Amino acid sequence: MSKENLLNLLINGTEIFTLEAIIFNISVTIMLAFFIYFIYKKTYNGVLYSQNFNITIVMIAIITSIVMMLIGSNLAISLGMVGALSIVRFRAAIKEPRDIAFLFWAIAIGLAAGTGSFMLAIIGSIAIALVLFLFGKTMYSDNCYLLVLKGENIKTTDFQSILKNYKIPFKLRMKNTSVNFSELTYEITLKNVNVDNLVEHFYTIENISEVHIVSYNGEVSG
Repeated sequence: MSKENLLNLLINGTEIFTLEAIIFNISVTIMLAFFIYFIYKKTYNGVLYSQNFNITIVMIAIITSIVMMLIGSNLAISLGMVGALSIVRFRAAIKEPRDIAFLFWAIAIGLAAGTGSFMLAIIGSIAIALVLFLFGKTMYSDNCYLLVLKGENIKTTDFQSILKNYKIPFKLRMKNTSVNFSELTYEITLKNVNVDNLVEHFYTIENISEVHIVSYNGEVSG
């Protein structure tokens, strides 16, 4: 395939699915699907990364592209495909809303590549990747942590004075209390701070029993 034909396919797409066109459509879909695979892996900030889910994203993009090429402009096949897919039941629970967005992204890539809208798929994928990297870098940096403090009858003023002395930005995210026990959760930013000295300083407070510093990705449960 010449450079002129390749550029023409990328811009104008394919109308008749010859063997060459089918191979080209699936090849573009695979490249874009692995691009999504790479972005998902690089931007994932959860606790347990799922390799199987990431591979599933690639498969969904390819399958969607094949389905779109199969349907084409044939109304009978499209109605039959809807009926066939209506009997499928998905039981896998998706815990992260972000994962749903990646599934829709893969489906959109398959739809675009399967119908020959390659430029839309490429430009759209680049735009989504830029947004993901932008929000990942600006919203929660590597210096963001959760400070969890537990003890009997502890006061917020004692901890806040220590954080102010260390010039640590903080925000109270959660406070759980019982009759004789309290648990405080702060969002803090640690930069150029000796963590060991900070923890030791907290333990000098009377009745403090536990101090935890946890990496923070923007979500608090409880």
